[in-house]
Amino acid sequence: MNIRSLNIALLVFSVLSTPCAFSSQLLYVSSSGENTILAYAVNQETGALALKFRTGLSSSPGFMTFSPDGTLLYVGTNQDGTAGVTTFQRNDDGSLSMRGEAQVTSSCTYMSTAKDGKFLLVCHYSAGEITIYRIVDGICTSELTEHKKTERTAHCIRFDPSGRFVFVPHTSPNKVYQFRFHSQDGTLTANDPPFVEGPDKNHKYHEPRHYVHHPKLDMAYTSNEFGGGITAWKFDPLTGTLKRLATLSTLRPQSIGKFYAADIGLTPDGRFAYVSNRDQNSRDPGDPKQDSLTGFSLNSKTGEMALVGSFPTPHAPRSFCIDRTGRFVYSAGTSTSTLFAYRIDQQTGSLEHFATYETGGGPMWVMCGDVKE
Repeated sequence: MNIRSLNIALLVFSVLSTPCAFSSQLLYVSSSGENTILAYAVNQETGALALKFRTGLSSSPGFMTFSPDGTLLYVGTNQDGTAGVTTFQRNDDGSLSMRGEAQVTSSCTYMSTAKDGKFLLVCHYSAGEITIYRIVDGICTSELTEHKKTERTAHCIRFDPSGRFVFVPHTSPNKVYQFRFHSQDGTLTANDPPFVEGPDKNHKYHEPRHYVHHPKLDMAYTSNEFGGGITAWKFDPLTGTLKRLATLSTLRPQSIGKFYAADIGLTPDGRFAYVSNRDQNSRDPGDPKQDSLTGFSLNSKTGEMALVGSFPTPHAPRSFCIDRTGRFVYSAGTSTSTLFAYRIDQQTGSLEHFATYETGGGPMWVMCGDVKE
């Protein structure tokens, strides 16, 4: 290869591999207190946010998820005890246009779309059940294709990378349910075994809550609600089953009292994991809450976890989002109506808080999506 060809190849590799290859991103925040979805433009160089769109709803929004191609947004809603899913079209500039509304059996705790975009999988915390709804022309309908009772506190529902297996963490019974997904008719069958146990209840950090797969390794991770923890699981891609490996605390060593982990996220390259922790202690005025985001580095070959550190975050962080480039984190505090923005140190995984934004009342879910412009 001559020098000119080598330089061109290196330039192409640099453009494709740089995190800034994304032309534009929006950060979406569902505000339950104001019945709105806020969309912030993300500065690709600095991570700074600027409010761009505000979309009103007739009911209170909660969890959100995109269609596989990112052109649609599904929003779980609740109004006077009636639960539903609203489908929005994401326009080229990232603004939202409502396409349809569907009624569901009960309040949605978490949702995931099948890889072909034809089904929406929902878990229901209080009811202890899983439902699947048919998607027609991109719109979620009220047509049930599956309705399974599991146990109370079904908290999350996620696919494996192949889209053939489904995992549902349950906090109180301390289990992760395992299913096989049938894409032809949108149904589930229990895997063998039907569930795996979380860390022993004598352990300080049990009750799996949220779940995520590693983008490169046959590994998965859960946040463990009780006591604040993270568990690494070995994933068998042939059988679709999990084997529990290791569990670590997600709290600062000086943390005393009631703390509960909530969300978990991995950077797109799989190098770092983060878990949000909620301080549930009663504190005197002047004694600040100790909610945090805790980071872990993940071994590139084994997925083994090593603590990076804990970083202050707004009170009661139900959700946080790692941007699509893996350079920034945004964490919402449901009890403070604020959003913290952080830079991720690309060498260590530590977080630098650089800005705070007001989001309206009760920010329930935070997620980033690409836009064409």
